[in-house]
Amino acid sequence: MGRPINKKYIGYGTGRIAVSRHYFTGGSEDTTAAHIYKIKGSNQFWVRLDSDNANPAAGEIMKLTTASNGAMTAGTFRIDCVGSDSTTYNVTQLRNRTVQIEKGGTPPEGAVADNVIWAIGNTPDARESADVPNAALSVSLPGQA
Repeated sequence: MGRPINKKYIGYGTGRIAVSRHYFTGGSEDTTAAHIYKIKGSNQFWVRLDSDNANPAAGEIMKLTTASNGAMTAGTFRIDCVGSDSTTYNVTQLRNRTVQIEKGGTPPEGAVADNVIWAIGNTPDARESADVPNAALSVSLPGQA
């Protein structure tokens, strides 16, 4: 389990988590700049386009998914991250000190979740140490510019 993500990492602005891909209801799958602006529940977040940030009524409650490109369904979004091993992973759950990622591959080695440490931006190994879970891998979440 773990604590929910700290609110200072979500919202609109530099150094906050960006959404990689989204599928708003009534729209289509897209990569237009978007962000999480409020936590709704476990793996459910209010997401809005960066261009709609000034509109308080904009946005939609969306579910975090690991669906591949072209396979996403309406009302879902994805966050892709890059590991310190240079592999791209999908985030399955956001937590305060760790994120859960979905490893690729076939069980038992792959397609399982793993908790890793994280940072925003291109600093994937900056937080690796023996004092945190899974010190062998850290991931870099996409950040807003």
